[in-house]
Amino acid sequence: MPKRKNPDTAKQPPTIQDTTKRERAPKRQKSSPSSSSPPSSSSDFSPLTLCTKWTTKELTLSKSTLPPLPPILDPTLETAALTHSGCKKNAQDLSYERLEWIGDVYLELIASELVYSTFSTIPEGEMSRRRELLIRNSTLSAFSVRYGLDKRANFPEEFQLAGRPKGSTANAKRKEKALADIFEAYVGAIIRSDPKNGYRNAVNWLKALWGPLLEQEVKVEEGGGRLIDKETNPKVRLEQLIGASHVRIEYRDLPGTGQRFVDKQPQFGIGVFFTGWGEEGVLLGEGWDFGKKGAGHKAAERACEHPVLTRLVERKRAFKGARAIAREGEERKGEGGEDGGVIKVQRGV
Repeated sequence: MPKRKNPDTAKQPPTIQDTTKRERAPKRQKSSPSSSSPPSSSSDFSPLTLCTKWTTKELTLSKSTLPPLPPILDPTLETAALTHSGCKKNAQDLSYERLEWIGDVYLELIASELVYSTFSTIPEGEMSRRRELLIRNSTLSAFSVRYGLDKRANFPEEFQLAGRPKGSTANAKRKEKALADIFEAYVGAIIRSDPKNGYRNAVNWLKALWGPLLEQEVKVEEGGGRLIDKETNPKVRLEQLIGASHVRIEYRDLPGTGQRFVDKQPQFGIGVFFTGWGEEGVLLGEGWDFGKKGAGHKAAERACEHPVLTRLVERKRAFKGARAIAREGEERKGEGGEDGGVIKVQRGV
């Protein structure tokens, strides 16, 4: 009897547990490929693919006209990007200060990627200087004025922006900072209001906007950049002019190196000191740059123009001439000794 019941039970419909087990398996199989592969829209946010290098051809086309300002698709974000916190209608409303915080990050990232992609022959200090040129307050505030954001912005009267006649307490530095902040906030709003294409639109716009500021540097880069060979290297040239085995050409840090700043970037000072040819510890030249390597090259260039260099070159030339005469005399003396030995041997024979 039990054997007859088994076929009947096998024909019964599956239980709820069995159905659940069978349905879960294909769900895992379908979800695994999507979880392992990124969504197709992720490439829109890759700085590596969007921030391509500047070329002189692009700059020639972009510098003639101001690139159009990308729109902010969310009206709430657009209002916030142009509203000072002191002009909010409600305490919970957004202002440009919050959007400026994220916009500042976007700007630095985009500027860094563009500089890194374009300039492959310059040191890191020079890269930082060029990035700072693009994102500093004076640059961004000027862009705000060119696009008329100062007239669209809602500022307290004290800033005297957009033609407000009453306030006079905000100084020029505060006004510049406020105008730079709304530009950063506007960039943040462009990207945040359009998750699909906002970042791409911001990159294309900023690349065209920033490009003319670095036009000369891009031309230098395309012409070979700052790769220094032995023929143009000022350090090598200085060594060739006055160097020798018994003289010293030293490159030393100058006082204040790394402590003075230009465009918020530290500058390094290097001095070239020379000992030899009758001179002791003479400072031939000094140079300042955003990296010690560049400062050393500038110092060597100054040294090659120093008035004392002519005297040192003459002394080196005179020394080499005297040494050549002495060597020639020694060679002749050596040859004469050999001849005398041969004669003695012949006489002995």
